[in-house]
Amino acid sequence: MVLYKGFSTLGGEFTSTKITDRDLVKRDLLNHFAIRKGEKVGNPGFGSGALDLVFEPLTEEVKNLLLEEIQAVITHDPRVALQELLVDEYENGIQAQVSLLYVLDDQVETMIINFDRQDGTIS
Repeated sequence: MVLYKGFSTLGGEFTSTKITDRDLVKRDLLNHFAIRKGEKVGNPGFGSGALDLVFEPLTEEVKNLLLEEIQAVITHDPRVALQELLVDEYENGIQAQVSLLYVLDDQVETMIINFDRQDGTIS
């Protein structure tokens, strides 16, 4: 049974834009990370500063700020609960390994989020 319904035009396949449940939650989280604070009309506090931190050297201070940004985005979404969070550098930027508990079906899944330095994207 589908719990959440939404759509996404990412991926270039326009045969079906409908996405549901975990795929929708993941897409919503990635979208939240991609919106910088102050960019959303009518809600300037919404968004994340994670992309701004990607271009900084990964010192302990920057790592802690990034952890706080990721935790804030995850906490903002009532459909998931953060179980574990690890952040480290990878070849093109910073990678976060996020263990999420999906609240309604009580399932845990690990999501890998790449904050890319080369083109400033999140995947």
